[in-house]
Amino acid sequence: MKNALEFSRVILNKQKAIIEKSITAFFVRSFDIIVLPYINERRIMHNVIISQNLKLLDNKLIFNEDKEMFETINDIKYRVLEVTREFEPVLCPKCGNLVHKTKEYVLRKIKTFFNYDYPVIIYYKQRRLKCACGKTIQENNSLVQKGKNISNYLIMEILRECKYKISFTEIGKRLDVDTTTVINVFMEHANFDRRPLTEVLCVDEFSANIDDNNTYALIIGDPVSKEILDILSSRHQEEIDRYLSKIPKEERLKVKLVNIDMWEAYKVSFGAYCPNAKIAVDAFHYISKATSEFHKLRRIVEEQTYNPKVKSILRNHWKMFGLNENKLSEKTFYSQLLYKYTNQREMVEYCINSDHRLEDSWLILQKIYKFRDKCTVENCREKLKEIIDDLENTNLEQMIAIGKTYKHWFEEICNSFITYGKYNKKASNAFIEGKNRLCKEIKAIGCGYNNFWIYRARILYISAKTIIPFSSINNKRHLYKKKKRKRVK
Repeated sequence: MKNALEFSRVILNKQKAIIEKSITAFFVRSFDIIVLPYINERRIMHNVIISQNLKLLDNKLIFNEDKEMFETINDIKYRVLEVTREFEPVLCPKCGNLVHKTKEYVLRKIKTFFNYDYPVIIYYKQRRLKCACGKTIQENNSLVQKGKNISNYLIMEILRECKYKISFTEIGKRLDVDTTTVINVFMEHANFDRRPLTEVLCVDEFSANIDDNNTYALIIGDPVSKEILDILSSRHQEEIDRYLSKIPKEERLKVKLVNIDMWEAYKVSFGAYCPNAKIAVDAFHYISKATSEFHKLRRIVEEQTYNPKVKSILRNHWKMFGLNENKLSEKTFYSQLLYKYTNQREMVEYCINSDHRLEDSWLILQKIYKFRDKCTVENCREKLKEIIDDLENTNLEQMIAIGKTYKHWFEEICNSFITYGKYNKKASNAFIEGKNRLCKEIKAIGCGYNNFWIYRARILYISAKTIIPFSSINNKRHLYKKKKRKRVK
């Protein structure tokens, strides 16, 4: 009986062993057929997901997912990723053969932009290949440039952030990089070469205050495309002549019209280097000259008048006297000064009737406004001569000063009625005046600039309709570096 039981137990154990082997073999085969491809696919997807999150855009990068690592630098916790790259032969620049032999590995520490909860540091194990000719070459990658410790995508992020009206310091805080690094990346990779001159130009200055010698910078723009062509560090004639002399003559001859303000250097320089161009004074500036001289006379009348009502109106409501009469409001209101219902037009008439000097100058000012709005290229010369005669006949110092200015800029004022473009617009600097406001905003955001080239680059970059493409030339001459003081022996 015992023998039978033992025999049956042995048989059962053998059957069990056979079943276990069969099950094991089945699962091993199933693992090879089903599970391993899944794991490989999962690993590939993991690499793709990380690459997409980091915007590395390199499908041959291999990330180590065995463990999650962190590193603390300057009290900031970073997520650490270890990465290698699939092997690819490299073309030797010396002999032209494909290099397959790996000489050594170099560990590179790279900072990049992140879509994680922590900033990311990549430890890239980069191969160095050795050719048969003896040349040592680094393997190709789209992760980082040679000699850089920040990723290519982080460089792109810096350039993208620089497009907005925010300071370099704020960009550095957002992307966890040093401010100097932001400036150097921006200046090194963006292209700020001058753009070609166009048929119509706008020229104006803005307050830069880079140094004591150059208070105003010069801005040149195209009113048709609404683009800034270039910015000069000074509005002095020597600087303008130096700039224009370097531009090819064929390009300068294409310029047909230049809109300027009443700065003599613009007239002389552009008139000499752009012989085919007509110089036009922007209407805003010759109107501004007239209104400023008129207000000088208004202040004199205000001090000399004995009428307290006139004195009060001239002092407290002075702005409306310099307006075009078409813009004077006829909306009635109760004036406690005049003890009646009145409007702006009636108040102006009340004051100018009290003094013939104020009346004569105000009427001429209104004639200048009509000259600007109604005249054409055909009749502007005749009308301007009449205005100059009226200014001289007043025997008022302020009006005579306007007449002298208009005589000096006679041709340029008449040229302001020349039209251009498909909409037949008059010559105007309105577009460039808006860009001047942008320049002031950029200066305020950066809390001032002590380097003109950085200031210029930021203006051109922000004002451009599209991101300026990367430059092929080396801009390192403009990198932000503090001047070293010479030691006195």
